[in-house]
Amino acid sequence: MSATSIIPAVQSSNFVGELSAISIFSDLPSAVMDVICANCDHRQYDAGHTVYAAGNFDASEFFVVISGRARISRIAPKTGAVVIEDIEAGSVFGLELAVLEFEGEAVQTVSVTAEEDLSLIVFDAEAFRVLASQRPSLMRNVAMFFAQELSDTRLKMTFSEPAPHQRVYTALLNFVKRDMTTGQWRIQQMPKHRQLADQAGVEEAVTADAVATLIQDGIAERDYPGMVINDISRLNELAG
Repeated sequence: MSATSIIPAVQSSNFVGELSAISIFSDLPSAVMDVICANCDHRQYDAGHTVYAAGNFDASEFFVVISGRARISRIAPKTGAVVIEDIEAGSVFGLELAVLEFEGEAVQTVSVTAEEDLSLIVFDAEAFRVLASQRPSLMRNVAMFFAQELSDTRLKMTFSEPAPHQRVYTALLNFVKRDMTTGQWRIQQMPKHRQLADQAGVEEAVTADAVATLIQDGIAERDYPGMVINDISRLNELAG
């Protein structure tokens, strides 16, 4: 489902330079870039505006951030855990979903907001798939993009061992849900330290210290019998 522009669209051909600096569009023949720019749309959003509300994103398009910062929120359907990621200029969002024609409940839980004034180049997924199938140079770039993403993910998994606190924060995210009345991220019923320690695979004292650190740093505050998460983005960062 297409997002609604905050201001009228402008000619995307003005952004050939910005797109050329991104790996999936780099070193493409000018004729291919002309076709790409003819099949995309420029959208701008003021800080705080919604790009896609939860339930409105259907992977029928993907976008490149030209300037500003976007916040991506995903909710795991089974656990209700929330993953938040901020992406900035030069980032691509939704390409893998668009290329694979991905559908499912997970897509419907995605929401995107403008954390800063945001400028996007948006691509229709179906048109892009057709174009890539007809332009070997573009398909090569897409394949290289996915190969690099996979390599980066594997390296991160190979060389990074989660610290004890990090494992606690990862386990804690499984209990975080959004209060649809207040909009707050919160844990309705805090698990006992022993339960959280068992899930994280750490000592109970580590769990107590990790939770205390969240409160001390203002990331969370106790609201018995639960907890309010004041900075869900920071908690996601700590969980890795």
